Amino acid sequence: MNREILTELEFFGTCLLWGVYLLVFYDVFRIIRRVFPRGAILVGIEDLLYWTVSSILIFRMMYQQNNGIIRGFAILGIFLGMLLYRNLLSDPLVDLIAGFLNKIKDTIFKVIGLLLKPFVLLGHLIAKGFRKVFKLFKFIFANLQKFLKKNKESSKISLSDKEKGG
Repeated sequence: MNREILTELEFFGTCLLWGVYLLVFYDVFRIIRRVFPRGAILVGIEDLLYWTVSSILIFRMMYQQNNGIIRGFAILGIFLGMLLYRNLLSDPLVDLIAGFLNKIKDTIFKVIGLLLKPFVLLGHLIAKGFRKVFKLFKFIFANLQKFLKKNKESSKISLSDKEKGG
């Protein structure tokens, strides 16, 4: 086979692999999103970052491999690599890894919950004590207010009685 044809086939194979690499890189984002869900704005920022970095890496690869010449079969190779990986491996791999990491995350949260349980119970007891003390103070102040109001009225009566007699 002609050396030029072999070089072009090698470049096409490299493009196929780059298509796979790009989606593996994107699957890392997909896994992280399944383990730690995010809002639409952060997903948009991540996607923008992904496509920016991906385009720079693709341009770099094409510059090194093909003197920066963008060829239709190179783009086709990248898309075929992405398509093959996406249809054959991507979803099962993302499901498996995300499921495994979610189990680890859940286990860690359960352990942390068990370790913090005594402190939570202590906090509830302290809060219950504060509620009782607050109710006691509220009761005392309410009765004190009634007492002062009653004494204020009785002192007005006694002053007015003295004024009448005096």
